[in-house]
Amino acid sequence: MNVSYQIDDEVITLELDGEVVSGANEVLLAQDTNLMAKTDWQDKGYTVVPFLKQEDFDKVKAGITKMIAGIIEACGGKVDEAFTLARYHLYVDDTVHLAVAKAIKDGWLVTEFPIDFQIVNDRMSGLLHEQVCTELKGSQYDSFFLRIVRPKKYADNNPPHRDVWLDRLRHAVNIYAPLSGSNKGSALPILPGSHLLMESQIERTAAGARLNGTQYTVPCVTSVLGAIPHMTRPDLTENEMMIFTPYMVHGGGYNLNENETRTSLEVRFWKV
Repeated sequence: MNVSYQIDDEVITLELDGEVVSGANEVLLAQDTNLMAKTDWQDKGYTVVPFLKQEDFDKVKAGITKMIAGIIEACGGKVDEAFTLARYHLYVDDTVHLAVAKAIKDGWLVTEFPIDFQIVNDRMSGLLHEQVCTELKGSQYDSFFLRIVRPKKYADNNPPHRDVWLDRLRHAVNIYAPLSGSNKGSALPILPGSHLLMESQIERTAAGARLNGTQYTVPCVTSVLGAIPHMTRPDLTENEMMIFTPYMVHGGGYNLNENETRTSLEVRFWKV
């Protein structure tokens, strides 16, 4: 079967394998920790704000660039002095990229972040009016992740989904913080307000989706309120971040740039 969803004015249609289901008449966020409860954007489910002081951001970007350059070479690729995160796609073929994606899939401990990660924790705690950190008690999570989406490569990103269909990702809030290539044609799409919908109002695959032959760990949304999902891309760029709830439908962030890789930090925060 085919599945379609709309991002602003563009409709994307993909071939889908998998059983389609809908959930119960319940709003998951209503029974979980709502880390947006003290904000004025909780009904939208997201906000876009400045990320870090410029000197801190520059250190983060330089550090991540060095880390990815090393991983490319460890995976059989080559880099030179002209390498940047935005030019990543010029240094890898599909084989090397898949090896890089596998190497970074589980992220890094925040102790490996290029600056003191407490700076980020404090920034988030101030914005949420709630003390948060990346450590989920009783879990292995204390990590940050990097997403790399090459231009015109439709297998490089997850389909539209809710993180919280994976129970371990409930009770959190997320950030999307681009390091390169983020704009209205490549940024992470979201469906504002969808975190307030009942599970029965969203159809999705029963398990991880298989789209155009690529297997994903997350389910894929197939309809919202009986229609194709109509998502939007907030227009944000380097040293901005989108704070958003993982209960909101998001994903399908195809990079429509002609010649620029989109790289972004993804971090999850829980209440201290």
